[in-house]
Amino acid sequence: MRIHSQGAEPKQEAADDEFIGGLYGDHYEFLIRYVKKIGRVDLATAEDVVQEVFLRAWRNADRLDRSTGTLKPWLLKVARNILIDMARARKARPQETNDPSHDVPAVQDCTEQVHAALDLVSTLSELSAPHREVLMLLHYLDHSIPETARCIGVPTGTVKSRNFYALRELRRMAERFEMAG
Repeated sequence: MRIHSQGAEPKQEAADDEFIGGLYGDHYEFLIRYVKKIGRVDLATAEDVVQEVFLRAWRNADRLDRSTGTLKPWLLKVARNILIDMARARKARPQETNDPSHDVPAVQDCTEQVHAALDLVSTLSELSAPHREVLMLLHYLDHSIPETARCIGVPTGTVKSRNFYALRELRRMAERFEMAG
């Protein structure tokens, strides 16, 4: 239903409605194909654009020149302008995405590993330097007994002895720590 503007006659509005109805019947299918092709949009978007074209035609029915025989160029220009406005609106707004690659990964809580490493450093610092050196070469750097002996310049028996006493001392420290904790 059209709201009567001041000075508008109901007969003219009825003629305008009939005129727009005729435009719709003559050009709807063509406009849908045109909008889908030049706008590269889906059917639903094309229907929205064409609906807006006919709404603008209806609002401007009293200004349209009906004597030219066809208003197809005007309808196509309006459709093109609506598509341009839609493209500009999309560019002005960031694209929404549900891309999981943009999700921030959960950060693993490493507190326990940090405390364990600090406890190990503290415990190792209580050992003598020769015992600590043998433990690091054998168990941390994965050297063999002969390689460790060559690295520090002592016989293999000394490496075995230092390793034995260093591990025994570490066990004692662990037992004291468990009793205290």
